[in-house]
Parts: sequence; structure tokens; C-alpha cells
Amino acid sequence: MVSQTDHNTLPVIQHPLYGESKRSIIHQQEDVLIVHEHLNQAATPSRLYRPADHCFCFVIKGEVHLQSEQHSVNLKPYQAVWLPIQQSSVLTLLTPNATLCTIRFPKMTLTNQPQTLQKVSTGTVDSKLEKKQVQVWPLWESNTARICIEKYPAHYSEALYYQKAASHYVLPLKGSAYLAKKNAAAIPYTEFGQFIPARYTSGIINPDDDHLITLTVIVSQQQKLKGRVIVLNRPS
Repeated sequence: MVSQTDHNTLPVIQHPLYGESKRSIIHQQEDVLIVHEHLNQAATPSRLYRPADHCFCFVIKGEVHLQSEQHSVNLKPYQAVWLPIQQSSVLTLLTPNATLCTIRFPKMTLTNQPQTLQKVSTGTVDSKLEKKQVQVWPLWESNTARICIEKYPAHYSEALYYQKAASHYVLPLKGSAYLAKKNAAAIPYTEFGQFIPARYTSGIINPDDDHLITLTVIVSQQQKLKGRVIVLNRPS
């Protein structure tokens, strides 16, 4: 896991693919690799994937078609699939531009993994209503990791907390989000989201009159995801 220093200083690493298409590495450690791919249809009409590890492919913007050796699926924003391991999958853009978030788990043994190219979204899973009216759609979860879409109500302010052993990544999909920190002013989330290491005190704030929707990824190196500790003072 990264340290708090890494959390504050590591930049997003960007490099071009073809033409206007580019790849942005958001976070890279031994347990998880999070990448954004910004694809332009004129420069990159299709792209080949052959992951060596478990890889979750989530569409942020645009529409794409995925074709593996045995299956095919169309994906719209906020829909996702697991890519088949050690097999070729061809992604074809159906819109002029598309943005993807791929989440790889290089050294983790995952359980409850859906079949490859089986579409998951808020329309395929049941939501859960948690504290303070936060609605959660668990796209996938196991003992050591969870990927979900979360919907926060207007003017939501979360109590500061930290995870004992789990790190998490939060990407705003709709609305504005601010990262509250202990003894510091809240900062806005960027277009790349925010990776928050274990034992880092933070909270999420939605200052808008409308709801906030995020993609949230939680990863633990232990055999459980529990261990959330509330800090007494609240974000300002």
C-alpha cells in the first residue's frame, strides 16, 4: 500500500496511445492497478485486451462493444464487465469518444467473480440504503475487495474516518465531490478521482443541491474489509 506521503505527492502518469487517445495511470501498486483510457474513435476505433490478471472494465463515458472468443456485449456509461484472463477481447467504440476505467488485481485471489463479459450495472444488482440515505449498488464484492456505485444525497457531509487495513478509490461520476481532511481545508476531487490509502483520515462532501454519484473501489490486504474507524471531529 502507498503511504500518506505517496498519497499526497504521486502524480497521475499519462502517456499517448494513438492520436488523441491516451492512457492515464491513476494508481499502481502490487495489489491493484487503476487506469483511465480516453479513446478517440478516429484515432483508436478498436483496442485489443489480453489481461494476465483479473480485470474489471467500467465505462465512464461513451458506448463500446466488446467481443471475446466466445461472448460479446455492448456497454453504456456506468456499465461494466470482467475481461477474460489470458484471452483476447476486442473493444470497438460505438461513439466518437469513450472513457474507460480498468481495475486490475495482479496478486489477489478473488472470489464471487462473475462470468467474463457478463454485464453489471445499477440495473442488474439490488441497491442497499445505508446511513444518512446513501444508496449503494454493489457491482461486485469479495472478502478482500469491493466495487460499487454510490449515490449521496444533496448537501451530504460525511464524518471523518479511516480504514484500518483497506485502501479505497473514489471517482465522481455525476456532481461535485470534495475530500475532507483532518485539520485541513477540503479539496475538490479531480477528474481522475482520489486514491486514499489505509489509515488516512478523510471524508466525502457533496456541496450541491443535487445528488452525487461515485464509483468506489475498496481493497484490503487482509481477509476482511471491515475496520472503519470514525474520527470524532467532523469536516468543516
